Amino acid sequence: MLLPRLLRTSSFRLTLAYAGLFGASVLILFGVIYWATNLYITGSLDAAIDSDFTELTNSFETGGRGRLVQELESRLREMPRGPMHYLLEDRNANSIAGDLPPLTCGARHFDLVVHHRGARGGSMRIRCGALSDDDFLIVGIDAHSREEMHELILRAFGWGSGITLVLAFGGGMLLSSGLLRHIEAISKAARTIMAGDFSRRIPVRDADDEFDHLVASLNAMLDRIQSSMETVRQVSTDIAHDLRTPLTRLRQRLELARLRARSSAEWRAATADCIAEVDAILEIFGALLRIAQIESGTAAGEFAEVDLSDLLTTLAEVYEPMAEENNQSFTTKISPGLRLMADRQLIGQMIANILENAMKHSPSGSHIELSTYVSSSGITVVVSDNGPGIPLSERSNVFNRFYRIDNSRGAPGSGLGLSLVDAIAKLHHARVQLADNDPGLQVNLVFPLLDSIALRSGHDTSV
Repeated sequence: MLLPRLLRTSSFRLTLAYAGLFGASVLILFGVIYWATNLYITGSLDAAIDSDFTELTNSFETGGRGRLVQELESRLREMPRGPMHYLLEDRNANSIAGDLPPLTCGARHFDLVVHHRGARGGSMRIRCGALSDDDFLIVGIDAHSREEMHELILRAFGWGSGITLVLAFGGGMLLSSGLLRHIEAISKAARTIMAGDFSRRIPVRDADDEFDHLVASLNAMLDRIQSSMETVRQVSTDIAHDLRTPLTRLRQRLELARLRARSSAEWRAATADCIAEVDAILEIFGALLRIAQIESGTAAGEFAEVDLSDLLTTLAEVYEPMAEENNQSFTTKISPGLRLMADRQLIGQMIANILENAMKHSPSGSHIELSTYVSSSGITVVVSDNGPGIPLSERSNVFNRFYRIDNSRGAPGSGLGLSLVDAIAKLHHARVQLADNDPGLQVNLVFPLLDSIALRSGHDTSV
């Protein structure tokens, strides 16, 4: 049932807690107003009877008991039903004049409930005092105004408290139902995703509130999880597909060695071939593990200031003999003083992979260049060649694991070099751009200037 669920929601409980707190505040406010109002009205009543008591005392002092009795009778004739009431009595509490019943004074001012013929009855404020040893004067005033004010306050606060509780419960149910709808939408999407629909996302209401912010974060997390799962699925498929060939060759060589090898030399040759196949397989697994480590971001903790110019110069010296061996020309145009916050080993491996690809896939007599320049977009490292290049339709695929274009399938390699380059670039928030070199390929590595220092000075060297 919906109602029990609403009553169990945290928003409804929170609303009740606030309603209780507000109710307690209303009670405290009621107590303060009631006390202050009662104090004010009682003070006004006391002031009125004190004024009358003073006038009557003056009459007694000037004319004695007879004058006071005449004054009391005159006032009672003019106001037979109040609001002022009087009593003059002797020391034995015998009534001499007035409309109040005989009573014993216990304090100067006090409240009294009376029911008699001359007054309306009810609460009355009394002032009692001695005029002489034998005469006592009591002056009273109806306190109906105070009672009416008390009743008015009680009714106002009663209705206010009732309306507050109704609004609290109603508002709590409305808030709870709205919150329950949002939570149910998230739960429904989560159940659908757990059932296998990884493309499902939580709907956004475009209210730009905290729920939309939460939903946006959850959807981004789901996108990341889906991407990771698809990557894992693709990697598993690629591993199964691309390792089948070397494992099949390894088995065939072992089988041939078992059937045909007759001498120690033949066994050693077969063993060497098998070891070479195993090394190739281990190299693939090592590259995959390295890519996984880089994509997890653990290497970001090893960032430090790197002299990029010095690193590129060292790489150029290392790969110059490889270019000469392939009968290729290799030149550099490296600006000095370029520095990055990066992992030196990973940056070196990334640029080395690009240089190896350029030299491996470019024919004899090709020209390869390593250069740098600095612009507003960042520090750019360029590796260009005039080899066969990469067709435009293939450039979005070459960064996938184990992907190799048709004209390079016969060349040695696992198809993981550019995947590693892409992973390292993303770790360093860099961009890898493939462009035509007319002819050949140009690979641009753009490192952002954020968290980097670039000393811009042009200096060309040739190797």
